[in-house]
Amino acid sequence: MSESVRPVNGKTNYEKASSVKPMNEESTKVNIGGVTFDKNQIDEDKTRSYMKDGRKINSVFIKPGVRIDFPDQTDTNKTPVVESIGLRNEWYNPDESNIHITDLENAKIYGDPNKSDYIGLHGASAGNEIFVDKKESLFVNGNMRKDYVDLGPNTENNTVHMDEKDETTIWYNQVGVETNGETVQGDIGNVQVEGEGISEQELQLQDSLTKEKYQDHKRLQK
Repeated sequence: MSESVRPVNGKTNYEKASSVKPMNEESTKVNIGGVTFDKNQIDEDKTRSYMKDGRKINSVFIKPGVRIDFPDQTDTNKTPVVESIGLRNEWYNPDESNIHITDLENAKIYGDPNKSDYIGLHGASAGNEIFVDKKESLFVNGNMRKDYVDLGPNTENNTVHMDEKDETTIWYNQVGVETNGETVQGDIGNVQVEGEGISEQELQLQDSLTKEKYQDHKRLQK
C-alpha cells in the first residue's frame, strides 16, 4: 500500500575526536558514544563532543557531509550503527550521499546542503530529528535538491524537516492471515510524504491509516 500525502505535524494537518577509540587494533571500526562507525567514513578533524543541558552530545561528520549529533547511547538491547555507502559520481547523476542508521535514539541528523541525500533509519531507531530542508549553495544543480528519507517499520517517533522537493517514505507493519485463520505478520506497507513541511512519523501514520491499521502496526513492531 502506498499513499502520497503532505507533511503532518502537531500544528498542521523517517571535544575533538579524543572520544574516537578503535574497537580493536586490527579493525577499522570506531565506537563514539556507543555508536559504531567505520573510521574511514568519518571526518575525525570535525568530530567532537560538547555539553548541552547537562549531558554530553557527540557531533560526528560522516563523509561526504552528513552531520549527526547524539547523546551517548545506553540501551543495552540496541546496537547503534551508522554506515555511509558514499557518493554516486556518474556524469549522468548528481552526487548523492547515502547514509544508513540503525538503532539510534534522540539524534539530530543534518543532510548535506550541497548534495541529494538518502538517509535511511532502520532497526529500532527512535526519537530522531532529520533535517533535509536546507540547500545553501548557489551552484547546486536543481536536480540535486531532492532528498529522500526512509523510516523503517520498527522505527518510531522520528521527525523529518523537508523542503518542497523532498520525499519521506514511512514504512509500517501489516497483518496477514494464515489458512487456519491465525493473524500473522503480513507485507510491509508505506506512506509517501512529499513537499515542504515537518512530518512527525506517528502523527503521519495516524492521519493516513485507519485506527485499526495503526494499532496493528504498533502491535507488530519488534
